[in-house]
Amino acid sequence: MKLDWSTLALQTINALILVWLLARFLFRPVAKIMAERQASANALMSDAKAAKLAAQAERDAAQAEREQLAAQRAQTLAHVESEAQAQRTALLAAAQEDASRLRAQAAAEIARERAAQADAASAEKLQLAVDIAGKLLDQLPDGMRVTAFIAGLANGVHLLSPAARAEMAEDASLRLTAPRALTMDERAACAQALATALGRHVEFTTGVDRALIAGLELSGTHGVVRNSWRDRLAQIHDGLLRDDGRQR
Repeated sequence: MKLDWSTLALQTINALILVWLLARFLFRPVAKIMAERQASANALMSDAKAAKLAAQAERDAAQAEREQLAAQRAQTLAHVESEAQAQRTALLAAAQEDASRLRAQAAAEIARERAAQADAASAEKLQLAVDIAGKLLDQLPDGMRVTAFIAGLANGVHLLSPAARAEMAEDASLRLTAPRALTMDERAACAQALATALGRHVEFTTGVDRALIAGLELSGTHGVVRNSWRDRLAQIHDGLLRDDGRQR
């Protein structure tokens, strides 16, 4: 077999030209297109990854926001519940205080009513005693309303302190009160008894107060000496009130 070197050379040259043409006009554009497509694919993948990361970030942010909102809601509910509990406690305390105040007011009102009833009863007792005393005195000699009390009045003056007796002896405004007008003898007896008790003769005016029932009262600038049924009945009345108070 004989080779045709000229033909082989031409074919080789044709092959090289074809390879060059393919490399220049086919492989390079295809490689460029492939490179561009690879870059586009890489860009798309990068964008997709970035979008995925952004979506993940948004999801995490949304989850954090939901958790924060849930925490705030729980905190708000707890605060509202705390305030409601505080208001309930305050309202209950106020209601209890009002109830206690009303009970205290009711108790005080009842006590005042009882005290008023007791005072009224004591006043009725005192008035009854006065009425009884007046009726008993009507059956006694009229002189007993005064003369029987002269010595007691003088003794009351004598029981004063020395300073009080001295002030009374110097008092120019002494007044002797009786349940009726004094007779001359009764006035003289009173003057003698007072002079003995005070250690000197004293001047005094006289007055009438039927509420005394019986007895005498000597009053002046510095005090009063009483020896009358009204005073004794008042003492009994005060004693009854104290006894009632202790019993209550």
